[in-house]
Amino acid sequence: MNEAATGVSWVMVSLTTQTDMIHAYVSGPPGSGKTTLCKKVGQALKLEHLSTGEILRENIKARTEWGRVAKKCIAAKTLVPDDVVVEMLAERVAKASNDGRGWVLDGFPRTVEQAAALRTKGIWPNVVLILELPSNDIRDRLVGRRFDPKTGDIYHAEFNVPRDPDVAARLIHRDDDMTMKIPARVDAYACYGHPTNREFLSIAYDVDADRPIADVAAEAMEILRSAGKKKSKSAPPSEVLLPSNQLKEAAPKATIEPEETEWSPPKSLLKQRPSSVATATTLQKVDAEIQRVVVDNNMVHQPSSSAAAADVAKLVDMERFKTMLVSGFDVIKHGRRGAPHTRTLFCDVEFKRLFWQKPDKKELKAKLDQSIALADVIQVVQGMKTDVFKRSGDTSKSDRYLSLIADDRTLDIEVASDELCVLLVRGLTAFLEA
Repeated sequence: MNEAATGVSWVMVSLTTQTDMIHAYVSGPPGSGKTTLCKKVGQALKLEHLSTGEILRENIKARTEWGRVAKKCIAAKTLVPDDVVVEMLAERVAKASNDGRGWVLDGFPRTVEQAAALRTKGIWPNVVLILELPSNDIRDRLVGRRFDPKTGDIYHAEFNVPRDPDVAARLIHRDDDMTMKIPARVDAYACYGHPTNREFLSIAYDVDADRPIADVAAEAMEILRSAGKKKSKSAPPSEVLLPSNQLKEAAPKATIEPEETEWSPPKSLLKQRPSSVATATTLQKVDAEIQRVVVDNNMVHQPSSSAAAADVAKLVDMERFKTMLVSGFDVIKHGRRGAPHTRTLFCDVEFKRLFWQKPDKKELKAKLDQSIALADVIQVVQGMKTDVFKRSGDTSKSDRYLSLIADDRTLDIEVASDELCVLLVRGLTAFLEA
């Protein structure tokens, strides 16, 4: 931020880490109740509720430098850049830390890139709650959801109607909650939300959101209280960017250093996300491999000789690639009929077939009628090369499109990034040429 514009200089200071302070992040699909839960636990546990939407509105109203940037973006109907949002969050986190308060992030970060930006700023949770809601319930919640533009409170046209008639009269049905927008939002969470959640695998807990909010909040607060009581054996000092006029007061109190805790909430109150250090490490390696692969427009994606296949295998660490395939990951599957839909794609342990299933299943179950034999695949191509993609595809996303072409059919999928698409093309091509 421009110091002259604000009259405040920002200084990097070393702070003593307070591991008993709650730093939480609440994630989940649209309509799962993230904001309502964050408000309830924030009030009960005296945590700073960090909602990017509210922070944006506050900065715009106060005409801050970041607020002016955000206002221009909104006026131009473009997304506010991640770095601007993160800077606004950093200011609020610094203030909360200076006041000796913990915080709870409401649905942000939404992408792996946003998570990396937060980590760079030293904003990292010590506990993560991932709300789970069946797909068929998401639509019912969003269609009936109503928003109070004055207070930011959320209601429902059927399940949570405000008693005050004045409040009821000013409620609005946001454009994002309209029926035609819901599939895209669900798909976006499947493509970007699940990979983001994996960044927090070792500190994440699943919470069933298909219950009354009082029950969800009770479980969430028990988890968060347990996190606050557990203190780490070693707490290294951290660095954080703070306004110079808060330096004296802040130094003995605050911390926003990324940390991992070893606390275990009561098993009777929650189910821990199935994970282990080994699993987390493997997934991190897979994600790192995806980030490492760079698109080479001059590379031919369909090698025609065993030597070319060997070159491809060198570019892709096949063990990591196999781990990703067996573990499964979410894609958007395009078909000859109907709208594109989210599916979990995975491979059998012998790497003979690719399977797909609905993403809300608790475990991977292979079904022959939802699979394609890799031995039948003739070619793996990137882009809008098939009739399916020419029917339902979007040219602006063509680099994310991947087709497995057999004699009598194609499997056409859309993935989260260009880099992931290239990784899949190279890895699957290496399988075919092996």
